[in-house]
Amino acid sequence: MKKFLFVIIAVLALAPAAVRADEPIMTRGELKDKLLLYIPNRIMDLLDIFSVNIGVGPVAEARLMATRYCDVGAGIGITAKLYKDFNRQYGLGFEEGWYWSFIFVSEEQYTLTDSLGLVKRYAETRTGVPMPDTRTYDFFTGPRDFWAIGGSLGLLVDANLYIHPTEWVDLGLGFLLIDFRNDDYILDDFR
Repeated sequence: MKKFLFVIIAVLALAPAAVRADEPIMTRGELKDKLLLYIPNRIMDLLDIFSVNIGVGPVAEARLMATRYCDVGAGIGITAKLYKDFNRQYGLGFEEGWYWSFIFVSEEQYTLTDSLGLVKRYAETRTGVPMPDTRTYDFFTGPRDFWAIGGSLGLLVDANLYIHPTEWVDLGLGFLLIDFRNDDYILDDFR
């Protein structure tokens, strides 16, 4: 508890230093949006903490991952999946390809070819150590979370479950009206 309070105090102490003295921290319109949508945004932040994807198809896969730097597993196949994924991707999609990984060295040729809903299409062909600055792992818009912790398992039926540590931070700071991931809804999103 002491560590948590220390982190909160440090964030609050350092946040004003990042803002110029002659600029307001938040306009009245932004404050109004944050207060009116406070509960819905915290609910969405809570849902963002985890991803669950379930699919069927000719697939064989087993993976355990504690960020892409510590990833062990292999998989090959084609699956039609139902997504509740990172960066608020909800819908259906078709994945195909293969991958293997051992700790921080991996190789993959993986594609999300077709999608319905909010699921983002992507293709990744890579050999070596994955890097968080790749477009696929973009912190705000990327379809994959570099920092995810979890795993997947499948043989004809495939399931993935991941926890997103950056979303935990976003949820915690969201209670203080700080939008770490820049994903809170505003009233203009509903017009």
